[in-house]
Amino acid sequence: MAAGRLNYAVIVMSLAQGIMANLRGSASNVNVTSNSTLLLEKAQTETITGHIYCDNYFEFYFNGELIAKDPITFTPHNAVKVTFQYSGTGPKVYAILCQDFATPSGYEYTASRKPQLGDGALIAEFSDGTVTSSDWKSYVVTHGPTDASIAAGCGRRNLEACKIQTNAIPANWYSTSFDDSSWVAATQYSEDEAGWGKPPRYSNGRCGTVTNPYTKEKTGETIATTAEECLRPRDVMCGGDEYCEGSEGRFIWGTDLERDNQMLFRYTV
Repeated sequence: MAAGRLNYAVIVMSLAQGIMANLRGSASNVNVTSNSTLLLEKAQTETITGHIYCDNYFEFYFNGELIAKDPITFTPHNAVKVTFQYSGTGPKVYAILCQDFATPSGYEYTASRKPQLGDGALIAEFSDGTVTSSDWKSYVVTHGPTDASIAAGCGRRNLEACKIQTNAIPANWYSTSFDDSSWVAATQYSEDEAGWGKPPRYSNGRCGTVTNPYTKEKTGETIATTAEECLRPRDVMCGGDEYCEGSEGRFIWGTDLERDNQMLFRYTV
């Protein structure tokens, strides 16, 4: 009986050791699989950098995530450097809101002796080769003054007669799942048509000089920014020679450079 009990104990112990060994092997396989997945994801992740210049203000989204907002809403005309991550899987969806300053009349400098229609423009270039062009989709949010109000007497000497048209911003327009098939192609403009604007000056964490959008007077004020948010557009865009050629970015906007005031743009890679 003693010998039988001993043999039984040996068998149980052997079975237990076998089970433990199998469990250790399974855990090891799980760790190897998890580590491999993490390494693969890390290898696929891409860091993308770029520069964006919008006359006057922009908000930039990538794959539905807000990446950057322009810290300057009017002047000086600054370019901003952006850096963000792409997971390496799925589409790349670039989405930019761009706003040219305008009062409810569609004019700027309305408190000066010479109110005028401003002109908007957007140009962007990214390290993955994505650049703005007429391949981007566009949507007009605000437009004005309208043809009807101009026909009714709207003009810089009769701003009260001026009206603008506002189209609702579509929900989640910047998301990867948004359907932009009804949007139209962006209109492409030359550097001479769009212009590089009033260049900024950066010093001690401040960007200037600010111009009053109503009076057109230089205020002498500056705005707190980083150095990468106060770049001269003509220095960092299109190879720094002021001319956009070949694979470089192009200025884009709506069909009316002066009266399209707020725009949405999308591009999917």
